[in-house]
Amino acid sequence: MTRSNNPAVHTNATGVLKKLLCVSMIGALGAVAAPASAAVVTFDAVQNIVSPQLNSGDTVYNTGDAFTEAGFTLRVANSATADAGEVGLVGALVDSSDAFACVITSCPVGNGSTYFAGLNDGVLNVSVNRGAGFRVSALSYAFLAPTAGLPNFSYGQLVLTGTTQSGATISLASAFPGQNAAGSFTFDQFMVDRAFGRTTLTSLSLNACLFDGNGDCSSERSFTQNQAQFAIDNLNLAVIPEPTSIALMLLGLAGLGTVSRRRK
Repeated sequence: MTRSNNPAVHTNATGVLKKLLCVSMIGALGAVAAPASAAVVTFDAVQNIVSPQLNSGDTVYNTGDAFTEAGFTLRVANSATADAGEVGLVGALVDSSDAFACVITSCPVGNGSTYFAGLNDGVLNVSVNRGAGFRVSALSYAFLAPTAGLPNFSYGQLVLTGTTQSGATISLASAFPGQNAAGSFTFDQFMVDRAFGRTTLTSLSLNACLFDGNGDCSSERSFTQNQAQFAIDNLNLAVIPEPTSIALMLLGLAGLGTVSRRRK
């Protein structure tokens, strides 16, 4: 009887292993080329990150409070120039159908759902829960006037400040829309420009600045005095996948090389 130097069992096992590794490589290549995953933060389905100062059903936020929606964490903060001891109200979820919510401030119109209100010079910080980063393409925004009866013109800008994967900072701003015929400030679309929209971010901050007498826009706490307020909704984002698939692909190539050497 002649013995085979390459038993059938070994050959079959090698063939199966090769197929599995090939499948892994194909999957890895597909993941490397995977497109960004679109997400929209509508503020209609937020989940609060419960803490000693924030309950699950709360809709007003103090400094440091946070909530999640659509795979993102959103945290409210003071103005960068605020005093360290200022830790009060800086944000709220406003139901457009609730007239009582707008008793103490002049709410904008043109939004039929819940939106986020940045109050008292507040800042909203956005980060993604999973992924290498994210991009932003558009949102709805309005000026949240501290009082009614103001003349009709733009009082400031919404400012977007992003941190890139390299740690650099980029900014983009757009003047707030004015009022309608009834004297109410209105929502409008903020379409992010090409350069900002194509940049992958690890975090994004949104805040308001107010125009001074020279036409410059300032967010200095000593100047704004709790009047740099804004409203945003429908924050259009895209999650960028983690690049870990490249490592999987290289591992698959190494595995195929090992199989080849063993057969020889």
